[in-house]
Amino acid sequence: MRTSHLRGILLLSPFLFAAIVSDAHDTRVEQNDPSINYSGSWYSNSAAGHSGGQAALTNSRGARATLSFTGTGISWIGVKDGWSGLATVSLDGSMTVVDSYSETAHYQDTLFTARGLSAGPHTLSIEVTHERGPGTEGSWVWIDAFDIENGSPIRGGITANTGRVEEDDPALLYTGHWYPNINPTHSGGRAIMATDAGARVTLRFNGTGIAWNAYRDEWSGVARVYLDGDEKATVDTYLSPAGRGVPYSFNGLEFGTHSLSIEVTGTRNESSKGSWIWLDSFDVTQ
Repeated sequence: MRTSHLRGILLLSPFLFAAIVSDAHDTRVEQNDPSINYSGSWYSNSAAGHSGGQAALTNSRGARATLSFTGTGISWIGVKDGWSGLATVSLDGSMTVVDSYSETAHYQDTLFTARGLSAGPHTLSIEVTHERGPGTEGSWVWIDAFDIENGSPIRGGITANTGRVEEDDPALLYTGHWYPNINPTHSGGRAIMATDAGARVTLRFNGTGIAWNAYRDEWSGVARVYLDGDEKATVDTYLSPAGRGVPYSFNGLEFGTHSLSIEVTGTRNESSKGSWIWLDSFDVTQ
């Protein structure tokens, strides 16, 4: 990890309300930093053009790199070339598809950047979809480094404590494609939903109980619920007429660190018109 100072004009992005002059303190996190959590099969590549001389790459569907951090911005540094493909970037539950293809090779290229974040904890996750855009010969995705603005990495990730956990909390880890739904009736005014089989959200928390809060309607489907890695229930979230409630909850757990996962099955009952699974929030109890 190394730090540097950068002064310049920041460009407009979805995470920035206006162009401003900044005096940012950047922390470089190399691809082999222990704060980065890799899942799936990743490979190492050595080249003088990489930051620190090495980068990680994969084309395995579902492989993921996750980094939790404190700061006001973050950039993903990687390689763009003729064999690079698509990746889904999730930042605190907001998702962006990044096409890393380039006709000519570029080392240490900024593939994704976010600025103007609140000064606090955040989680960035890069999921490899093994998909490619037009022109490319492959679906490789590269991790060379990350630059954190005005902050530092959080080793071991983020664990939620007791209270309400909104769908954009940095303690949540998303897999697959999730879509936001803005409605003032949702907790915090926003919920998130998915319909593809295998899409999953996981929350690590400290407490003795947890409740999953969700919207349910005539287009809702079936989900699997896991606690501490063990499948506990298959939940049919179909409801007519539509409403909000608690599809599933756990109580009486031994106090400590636990994990809850909700996985979309892509299935539905005979009455449902769809297989959507909603997440509005979680409530963690001590």
